[in-house]
Amino acid sequence: MNKITSAVKCASYSPSELASSLRKAVELSGDLPEVKGKTVLLKPNILSASAPEKAVTTHPEFVKQCVLLFLDLGAKEVLAGDSPGYHSSEAGGKKSGIMEAVKEAGGTWVDFSDSVTVKNPSGKLVKSFKLASVIKKADIIISLPKMKTHQLLYYTGAMKNIFGLVPGLKKASFHLRFSDRNLFARMIVDLNLAVKNVYSIMDGITAMEGHGPGSGNPRQAGVILASSNPLALDIAAS
Repeated sequence: MNKITSAVKCASYSPSELASSLRKAVELSGDLPEVKGKTVLLKPNILSASAPEKAVTTHPEFVKQCVLLFLDLGAKEVLAGDSPGYHSSEAGGKKSGIMEAVKEAGGTWVDFSDSVTVKNPSGKLVKSFKLASVIKKADIIISLPKMKTHQLLYYTGAMKNIFGLVPGLKKASFHLRFSDRNLFARMIVDLNLAVKNVYSIMDGITAMEGHGPGSGNPRQAGVILASSNPLALDIAAS
């Protein structure tokens, strides 16, 4: 697996600057799987139904430009969605502006409520996960995490963003089972072993510091990171 993460400066969410910087970040990473003719699933971070300026979610323009990028690269279709723990997929998508952005770009918004069992024989703590069934339609999952602090894990990024594939209220059981910081982190590692064909592009243009992931303060970081290795990306970002 690639251990190189590209990092590209990007000062704003203006469509032209963002489109150019995203393409550059993907090209520099050098390990994006072939998307031509494939179904691509974008998985942004929609922690809650929050407005973009609060830096709680992946910025809608970031997601929009990713839809456009992968369609331009020849993807058969681009799906997008998430499963917030506190709101429905639809409510989170609407309030954050991400659902509209996806549709405007020619993508399809998908619901994460239905689940499918994914076996994880390599897992140390968790041998199977109930994940959003839409992953079975996707050839490639593109994780679009937001650069943020996290009160439980200190930092949340590419690896933690995959937790959003666990449908809504099912997340609560994991927090109960793995309430200790170290155990929760080990569960996240197991989850990343279970989910295949993932490539990550991080929105670090406006990040969050302080009481993340939902109550911190926006902080201008001005960077986009990309890699097929979520651990390498998170190390680079943190």
